[in-house]
Amino acid sequence: MSYLSLSPKILSSLLAFLIFSLFSCSTFAEIYLSTELKKGLPVPQKTNEFSCTDKIYGVVVDQWPAGSNHLMEAYWTDPQGKQREHTRYNFTARKGKTHTWAWLLLHRAETDILDRLLMQENDSLREFNGQWQVDFYIDGKSIGKLTFQLICG
Repeated sequence: MSYLSLSPKILSSLLAFLIFSLFSCSTFAEIYLSTELKKGLPVPQKTNEFSCTDKIYGVVVDQWPAGSNHLMEAYWTDPQGKQREHTRYNFTARKGKTHTWAWLLLHRAETDILDRLLMQENDSLREFNGQWQVDFYIDGKSIGKLTFQLICG
């Protein structure tokens, strides 16, 4: 019967690497979508269906060393796979949990004068119907993605 033996130096190096990897990654970040604000912070909701007229917040909650500076990015992709928005936000971590967020707010296309004279309905938001995706990054590192449904007219 043979046993694998590791020298104490290799074993301690391996253990240090594993501990460093565990604590250096922001894999415990909470991400969620919301349209509701309470006390100035977006709060989690039980739905992933939103209206095209909603202001949709993509929220990241995590803990970093207090006073450290970071970059949050959010890439918003429509049902056709086209990136519609890219948000970059620099923030400074607070003591304890830090909330940072980006938002998506769609706008109707301007109707031309003929449509207004003929009283045609502006259905420019309908192209946004379907499943969207938002990808979140902190300091260039992917921390997750969420999908949601937009229902437009």
